[in-house]
Amino acid sequence: MIEDQPPARPAQIRRPRQKRSQERFEAILDAAARVLKDREPGDVSIYTLAEEAEMSPASIYHFFPDAQHVFAALAERYFGIFSDGMNPVSDTPFATWQSLVDFRYEASRCFYNANIAARKIIFGAGSNWTIRARDLELDRELALSAIAQIRQCFVLPEIPGLVDRVTETIVLNDSLWALYNHRYGYLPDHEEEYVRRARFAHMRTYLPEFLVQREIEESDAASEVVA
Repeated sequence: MIEDQPPARPAQIRRPRQKRSQERFEAILDAAARVLKDREPGDVSIYTLAEEAEMSPASIYHFFPDAQHVFAALAERYFGIFSDGMNPVSDTPFATWQSLVDFRYEASRCFYNANIAARKIIFGAGSNWTIRARDLELDRELALSAIAQIRQCFVLPEIPGLVDRVTETIVLNDSLWALYNHRYGYLPDHEEEYVRRARFAHMRTYLPEFLVQREIEESDAASEVVA
């Protein structure tokens, strides 16, 4: 009688713990970012990365089962940099919630336009389900951050399902950016006004047109509550 075999475990990234291994891991991601400046993700293999990183293919296979998992790890790096860079947004007071939203999204667009590898693996053909799933998780984290910053600057009423609604705005925005990245290879200025209108049209379905500004003391207190 043949016993049933357990299902094969899906291939995963092997996360390093020792410092030397961590340095090699990061060197592989650095190599991937350099390679993606001139190549599309589908044209990159473990052997391509090994040549760029000046290490053996076996050294890369030690951490990654294939190039797509390297890109997933690189996307994680970009998500971390991007998320950390959004807090705090600015020392300049915002007169309206719309100006705060403009500031956040323009910072995002500048980040992506300055990082061709990030655009290719997050908005381009290099985006796989692993990357997309993590992107959706980050969208929710960014929604929480955006709400906290709006509440810090303005008197925000209780709005049912607000986190879900703001997350939807971010997903809508990213879908348009993915389209423009496919069309132009970057996120151009002349198309951004259309994305901006789409963002605000969606946000006005759940946010009041005007929010009362907080006084400085109130803003500091709101920050402490959020923290």
